[in-house]
Amino acid sequence: MAAGTDAARRSDGLLSVRAVLGLGWVTLTSVVFCNLVIKLFDRQLLDAQNVPIPRYWPISKFALRVTRLPLPDAAVFAALALVVFAVAVVVLLRTDHRTLLPIVVAGGALLVLTTLTHGVGPGILRPLSAPGNYERAAIDILDPGGYYLAAIDVADPVRFLETFEAQQLSLPLHAQTHPPGAVLTFYVLDTILPSALWVSLVVGLGSLALAALLLSRLLRTYYPASVANYTTFLFVLLPAVQIYTLTSLDAMITVVMLAAVYCFTRDSPVVAALGTLVCVFVASTQTFTFVFILPVLGVLALARREKWLPFAVVLVGLVAAYALLAVGFGFDYLHSFSLASDQQNTEGFLLFVSPLRYLYSRIENVAEIALFFTPFLCVLAIRGVRVLRRSARAGGRVDREPLLLFGGAVLSLGGLFLGSVYHTGETARGALFVYPFLLVPVAAAVRAADPTTRRRAILAAAVFGQALFMQLIGDYWW
Repeated sequence: MAAGTDAARRSDGLLSVRAVLGLGWVTLTSVVFCNLVIKLFDRQLLDAQNVPIPRYWPISKFALRVTRLPLPDAAVFAALALVVFAVAVVVLLRTDHRTLLPIVVAGGALLVLTTLTHGVGPGILRPLSAPGNYERAAIDILDPGGYYLAAIDVADPVRFLETFEAQQLSLPLHAQTHPPGAVLTFYVLDTILPSALWVSLVVGLGSLALAALLLSRLLRTYYPASVANYTTFLFVLLPAVQIYTLTSLDAMITVVMLAAVYCFTRDSPVVAALGTLVCVFVASTQTFTFVFILPVLGVLALARREKWLPFAVVLVGLVAAYALLAVGFGFDYLHSFSLASDQQNTEGFLLFVSPLRYLYSRIENVAEIALFFTPFLCVLAIRGVRVLRRSARAGGRVDREPLLLFGGAVLSLGGLFLGSVYHTGETARGALFVYPFLLVPVAAAVRAADPTTRRRAILAAAVFGQALFMQLIGDYWW
């Protein structure tokens, strides 16, 4: 039995046009209603003026830009994006859709076109926080600077690593809260590429292509190629991917997180151990939230005895790698993490310092993840979990493992949220790595529904339509 099979298949399956419109309307009205209620509860009933509620809850780093649309350029790029999407749907859904190349090409083209609705400067260069460019004061967003701003000041990468902890809190904000690998990655890219524009395009398009390849390969472990590739197509259309992939370090983090799980699920013990170790180590050099992936791997290891040794190799190898860095370069990973944590929690653990803000921001984190995943895929993910639970009871490892992947990812991200990670939103960007795992039950729902081509096209159009709409109306903080 293949993962995601279900005896109760329907020939049409998935969502109808009426269902899509209904979900879209319910989502829009629910967001507006919750926005008003949470502010009323906060300001009128509790008089908690010191608890910042996002103006456009649940998205903190956001400003409406309808009056600042660069016309007619935005309209032209949006129209081109719609044409590319329509051609892609015809090509992908009217062929055997077993080839990944059209998905990567279409996803990359749409990524560039939807981002260009902001303009080259604000859309592609500004997220890099290049010094002196594209001041954000006009949209009431303070730009604290990012990794690129720190990277262009690095003269000696070895010396930078050796002195990182001493200078960590003097770096631009984003660089303060990440390990040194985040800055060094952009240092390498800036060194080998001719301009900041090239850095942005390489990061965005390269990450999109690699993530799509890895996701498709991972899903093919459990599902037919047609289901895996269609689900991968949905991934490249996601609002989170379309909005945050270009120029974002988090896109690269998504790739190495996904690569770690892909390697770990291979039958080869060498790939499962050493391949996973390399991916987890690279992820740990980019973000302290790399710990997200360890419980996911741990859940898989608990379910498969042959994965105990590879998991132990990953844990021991990771400790050994940072012990060597401490001896060779004087870099203390735990101390660096402590500095970053203190910077984010200057007054202590948020739950104890401001319980109400802790509660609000936890709700906001979950809501933002769901919003950027789209309500359509949220519904299908719930359906898919039910399908996976039924097939897991009746089947073997291939039927259980997708459910473990999804469950491990949700529990791990929930643990980060409970630990007060992501204070101010940006969760769809900072936790971009969770979206491939959220799509695992969606693939199960698609497999079980066995939908018609028309229904597949409707779902893809709904997902991309929301992504394009969000790009056009909003200015987001990368």
